[in-house]
Amino acid sequence: MATNPMGSPPDALSLVLDGFRLRGSVSVQVAARSPWGFSVPASPDFGLLVIARGRASFEVESEENGQLELATGDVVAMPSGDAFAVRDQPGSPLVPIQEAVPCSELRLAMPGAQTEFILLRCVLSGGCTNPLRAALPRLIHLSASDGPAARWLEPTVRLLALEAAAPATGRTTVLDRLAEVILVHLIRAWLEGQSSECGGWLRALSDPHLGRALGAFHAAPGHAWTIESLAEAAGMSRSAFAARFKTLTNETPLGYVTAWRMRQAMTLIEAGEQPLKSIVASLGYASEAAFRAAFKRHAGQTPGGYRASVRAAATRLLDADRARA
Repeated sequence: MATNPMGSPPDALSLVLDGFRLRGSVSVQVAARSPWGFSVPASPDFGLLVIARGRASFEVESEENGQLELATGDVVAMPSGDAFAVRDQPGSPLVPIQEAVPCSELRLAMPGAQTEFILLRCVLSGGCTNPLRAALPRLIHLSASDGPAARWLEPTVRLLALEAAAPATGRTTVLDRLAEVILVHLIRAWLEGQSSECGGWLRALSDPHLGRALGAFHAAPGHAWTIESLAEAAGMSRSAFAARFKTLTNETPLGYVTAWRMRQAMTLIEAGEQPLKSIVASLGYASEAAFRAAFKRHAGQTPGGYRASVRAAATRLLDADRARA
């Protein structure tokens, strides 16, 4: 859970990412010598490509302008998990990354390597339906030569490369946390590059007034929130708050409250760590009946049906992994 140092207002973005159960990890590290090229399949996770050293040509078919020339320190993000290709130069033959780097390994090192890159992934609850993925563009490119981004990008990428290159105690934990740091910084950098009226609910999280209200809500989603109490937390009048909220998020404040509670319920049900009664109480519903009705309106099925579908999907994935082994 995000903390509140020195009594500062709740950090809405941190609380949201906590609620999404953000988990980062390193998928593969590659040190390649020309000619080289790898295709990376689509993923249900948030994908990140970091160029630790050298240059590379990047291409993603899902974007009209999805071809990029990358240099040391550049980061490319695929929030929707699109498939992409990375190679030394356009036209170089491609090898599926999963064939070049067996699943039992995390690193491919070629003698005399000229380019090093790292593939990261960030897992968010809800997978492809997570609203963070819908709020961001399909492709984000941050260049190490970009002034504002370079302040954090260069030292973070350098630390990531150092940790990836030399096995040490706690290395996996450090790499996983660095993946999460890169994602959070990337979201910040993207928002800073948008106009004040763009960015949807993500922009609302960073809005000076709405961010205070959303921080208060995300810190205590089970509280009996009203438009008046949210407006008070924002330091705005009820009408001004409702209008500003609608402009940025395209939904009403109470519509946002209900939708977030349902997303959180789905996350908790997926985790399977709490009984339904506990989930209902934590989200502020007076009865299981009221919660079940709200959940069915949002998810199209009952909590029990959703839990069963999650378990069935997990079983199918496990069976598929066993079949490939």
